[in-house]
Amino acid sequence: MIRRLFTDIAAIYDRMNHVLSLGLDRRWRRVAAADVKGTPSRILDLACGTGDFAFALARRFPEAEITGVDLTPAMLDIARAKNTFPSIRFVEGDALALQVEGPFELCACAFGFRNFPDRRQALREVRRVLAPGGELLVLEFFRPAHALLGGLTAIWLRVLAPLLALRRRSAYRYLRESMDGMVSADDFVRLAAEEDFTLESRRFFFPCCTCLRLRNLSA
Repeated sequence: MIRRLFTDIAAIYDRMNHVLSLGLDRRWRRVAAADVKGTPSRILDLACGTGDFAFALARRFPEAEITGVDLTPAMLDIARAKNTFPSIRFVEGDALALQVEGPFELCACAFGFRNFPDRRQALREVRRVLAPGGELLVLEFFRPAHALLGGLTAIWLRVLAPLLALRRRSAYRYLRESMDGMVSADDFVRLAAEEDFTLESRRFFFPCCTCLRLRNLSA
């Protein structure tokens, strides 16, 4: 189902992201990349979509080798067509059973974890290919912890978003359902802690996006 949905919206995915975030998603990716500590030489972009986070990371770390993994070939075709960085390669793959060869010093995932049917398994796969002490950078629409923000997000999802996705009602419906079903940032941090990750930093982007930087504690 996920592959079919994202195949259907691949051609308008970038435009929907920019419109639905009021153009803020570009800045969110840029700031998230700037928050990474150290200079990772190998980076994994998980659920890379059309490649925008990989490109932000390549500008931040021009010497790094970056691998973008996504389940949907149509998204990867667009990412490859947009790519101007020789340091980036895009490959098809499942976040729950990664076929890429580690270790990576950094794994980044923008707006992907809410689409994974098993977030714990995705965390385990990240931990498996991430170097000890490596970082996991998660940019996501977590469930708001505060009632006011939750109300604003609900208005955005139920009133504004459908107007901006008139011809893609299935995509809007999935967006709403995936966000409604997502855990809070606190719950995600607790889940990650059970898989040997510790929170290093947390940044909130108004109105509904959070960036978590976690460290792999596995030896």
